[in-house]
Amino acid sequence: MKVKVLGSSGSDLPGHNLTSFLLDNTILFDAGGVTNSLNLKEQQKIKYIFITHAHFDHIRDIPFLADNIIISGNKKLQIKVFSIHEVIEDIKKHLLNQKLWPDFTVIPNEQDSLIKLETINLHQSFEIEGFKITALPVNHTVPAVGYFIQRGKKFLFYTGDTGPTKKTWELLSNVVLDALIIECSFPDKMRRIAKMTGHLTPSLLFKDIENLKFPPKKIYITHLKPFYRKFIERDLQKNKNYHLEILRDGDILVI
Repeated sequence: MKVKVLGSSGSDLPGHNLTSFLLDNTILFDAGGVTNSLNLKEQQKIKYIFITHAHFDHIRDIPFLADNIIISGNKKLQIKVFSIHEVIEDIKKHLLNQKLWPDFTVIPNEQDSLIKLETINLHQSFEIEGFKITALPVNHTVPAVGYFIQRGKKFLFYTGDTGPTKKTWELLSNVVLDALIIECSFPDKMRRIAKMTGHLTPSLLFKDIENLKFPPKKIYITHLKPFYRKFIERDLQKNKNYHLEILRDGDILVI
């Protein structure tokens, strides 16, 4: 697996792209920082988008990606957007609703539309481009999932936004993860606001993954609030038990 980090920031500031990860050039996980990270040719390679939840920083570039592809004149492309029922309904109602943005699920017509919204079920695995992908529930302020991704004997879990979520780790407890991409939005001194908003601090993160029987081989940290980055880094460094790396936009992970 090759994962390109298009965006790994928990806030939208110059030099900090919103959440988006590109798997093997064709599969997106979240769509916050796509169109300012990829050129048009690269955008046209995207076939699938898996959304973790409907907060704007994770879906923002779906409309702009669709607009770019339509304007490019390539009428043969179609992008399938996957998530659980609640997320798909929010995208229909609040994003591609003919008010905030044209509804690309019916342009140029419903059958040949550029965007296809597809509902998936929790815990139900299916295969795309040689990857087996499973949506697992996580703990956020709105309905949200993370994605367990398998290819051969390689295993990756991407949490999206999540607060403490013991149940999720229990579902993965017998898996040896080659990589865990997990959010850590706030430093430990902001533990209260992190829990209120469905996010993690370093100490909450470490406590949560203790529920895994086997530690991940590599833990990649994402979704840091840039204002608190140095404090988050300091708190993360207190724990020496894991192989940690804080992600930056443009990083390429080979798993």
